[in-house]
Amino acid sequence: MPLLQIKTTTASVPQALRSELQSKAAAILAEEIGKSLDFVMVIIETGKDIYFAGVTEPACYMEIKNVGPLPAETTGEISQRLSLLIQDKLSINPDRCFLEFQESSRHLWGWNAKTFAS
Repeated sequence: MPLLQIKTTTASVPQALRSELQSKAAAILAEEIGKSLDFVMVIIETGKDIYFAGVTEPACYMEIKNVGPLPAETTGEISQRLSLLIQDKLSINPDRCFLEFQESSRHLWGWNAKTFAS
């Protein structure tokens, strides 16, 4: 149910590092949102053209979508932890990362041929 999409200017990320980043990011979401890892999805897209703050230096955009609420204290913790993870693994400074949070109703997400409202 939580979905994290990471879009970065980093040209390529070796598979071992990609897997580690996905695993650690998924664990952060599961822990902070309080949902099972079984329902966390992490997508990484590399080599994106990102123009931010007037320059094309390394940057990252992350979208966090969730079925249900995302309280301010939760989004603050997620923002800090994911930004520091990106800094550690991809060497992109937190001031070059944007994060967008979206809450969705259960009927707006589908899985296993039904919605979460079913």
